[in-house]
Amino acid sequence: MRTVTKNSGPDASARGPRRPAQAGFTLLEMVVAMVVLMVGLLALASAVGYALNVTNSGRNVTNTKLLIVSVLEQMENLRNTKELTFGQIANTGSVDNTGATTNFVGFQTGFQSVSKSPGPDGMYGTADDLTNPGPDGVYGTSDDFTDQSLARTGYQRQIAITSLSSTLKRIEVTIQYPGGDGRTRTLQGVSYLDDDAHNNFLR
Repeated sequence: MRTVTKNSGPDASARGPRRPAQAGFTLLEMVVAMVVLMVGLLALASAVGYALNVTNSGRNVTNTKLLIVSVLEQMENLRNTKELTFGQIANTGSVDNTGATTNFVGFQTGFQSVSKSPGPDGMYGTADDLTNPGPDGVYGTSDDFTDQSLARTGYQRQIAITSLSSTLKRIEVTIQYPGGDGRTRTLQGVSYLDDDAHNNFLR
């Protein structure tokens, strides 16, 4: 019987056990991973931009509602304190100054800039809203001037006062304001004012 012996060669024992091939990412896998990462980042940026637009839009809507309510409350306050008579609460050209202690020209018609200051007469929606008292800080002097920096950027307001009867008026306040998407939007508020000043405001 013949025995065959397998010769591994003189270097077989010197090489030791065979090592497995080193694991790693191929170039294609890296490209795919980068594409996935970029898509995720773009989606995140888009979501953040959308959230900012919604936030800005919501803030502008809230500010606009407050501006509308403040004008409607102003009309009631002017009547209740008798700073203006019921006949004087009207748009320019429709004011009835009968029985009033001072003449009032009325609230402006059409869309006007929304001022941060009511001007020297203390009433929003009148012609002197953007008046700056000048260096002396006193209204009615020669250094008064129209200051456009007092206007709220992007906001326009219209006050429409309609006489429904001798004792009832409809007050409609419309404001154009900037939307979160860059477009101008419109919000409107309506109130009704009668000629009866509440006694609890006069105490």
